[in-house]
Amino acid sequence: MNLRIFSIQHDHHGLAEVARASDTAPRIAAELRGARDVKGVVLLRTCNRVELLVDAPDLSTAHAQLRLARLGPVPIAWDVLEGEEALTHVFRVAAGLESMVVGEREIAGQLRRALNDAQDTGLASPVLTTLVEEALRTSRRIARETSLHAAGRSVVSEGLDMLGPLEWSRQRVLIVGTGSFAGAVISAARSRGAHHLSVHSTSGRGQAFAESHQLMPVDDLPGAVHHADVIITCRGKGGHTITADMLACRRPVAVVDLSLSRDVAPDVSELPHVTAIDLARIQRDVAPRWNDDAELAARLVTEGVEAVLAKLRTRLVDPAVVELRQAVLELVSDEVTRLPQGRALDRDECAHALRRLATRLLHTPSMRAKEAAEAGRTDEYLNALYEVCGITAVVPPIGLNPDELETQHCPVTGLSLGDLNPAPRLEAL
Repeated sequence: MNLRIFSIQHDHHGLAEVARASDTAPRIAAELRGARDVKGVVLLRTCNRVELLVDAPDLSTAHAQLRLARLGPVPIAWDVLEGEEALTHVFRVAAGLESMVVGEREIAGQLRRALNDAQDTGLASPVLTTLVEEALRTSRRIARETSLHAAGRSVVSEGLDMLGPLEWSRQRVLIVGTGSFAGAVISAARSRGAHHLSVHSTSGRGQAFAESHQLMPVDDLPGAVHHADVIITCRGKGGHTITADMLACRRPVAVVDLSLSRDVAPDVSELPHVTAIDLARIQRDVAPRWNDDAELAARLVTEGVEAVLAKLRTRLVDPAVVELRQAVLELVSDEVTRLPQGRALDRDECAHALRRLATRLLHTPSMRAKEAAEAGRTDEYLNALYEVCGITAVVPPIGLNPDELETQHCPVTGLSLGDLNPAPRLEAL
């Protein structure tokens, strides 16, 4: 497997670098895929990460980094993951284990869309398609077998609880942004008795979001902030939407920032009349509750990675198995043409034809045995003979069980040795 991931993440590089990488990433992906030694590229872009999944067996990491550096006016300091580490990263990202809110499901949909886009534009390769689909399959398994998908709702609920006892029916609640937490915010606020909810959004989704959730849309953000009792932000596009100047009034105001990229300016928390809570603080309180589920999810990721590695290793030998079968079938066809035509064969003629076929099949292995012995590679040859034919002329290598050959299936035909045994002949009554 030659998977490489070139990654820019908000917690390593900052949101400004994520935004810069996001702007140039589509062109980078297209130009990489156009290179002769690159078989596939999948581009994952979110507001918090930009990652290029690259399938390039014959391209060194150093050359790949050099190409990336040439594709922009200012080189981007990509983090690089390779091989099994990169594969594990894809699985963890798909499962939400690399997200600020562990287990969040939105990232799985984003990864699915990234693969679909790569397939539609001819950027994907069979290997990348397999890896991403297996990662998404493991992500769905984690969603079924753990409760991590509820962690986002838990974060919202915990954040509102941190505000202390409030008479929610009298609070004027302003929601800023329509990000992934917005729906959970509305549900949590209404379950506490809130009736006066409004929403502000600059993404163009504000009006439709307000109508679908029966909220009051507001365009004047400073004015809405001035009149709000509780402000909950989940915009997450970078930049401080709520500043200290906007909260100059002296009446008590509660602010909950649910954005990974901090919608609320840090100096807001210094205002004496403001109760300010951010996502990092909420996460510190909530995370221990999900430790058991997170550990189970990590084990499921490990299982998924091991399964896909086994599948890829099997595919490496498939062409050889197909070629072996084709060579044997050609020998059989050649022997069939030698048989007498126009009459039934007697027992001796059948035996002679089979012995001749067996001799031809064994000619090359027999010659290779002689060459191996003369070259002092007897043990190597005998072990290979055991691997291929199950011949136990020597003690088999540790971990190999001759009995297993009876039950294992051919990767091409799916048949076992038992399937090839002739059916028992029915005796006449």
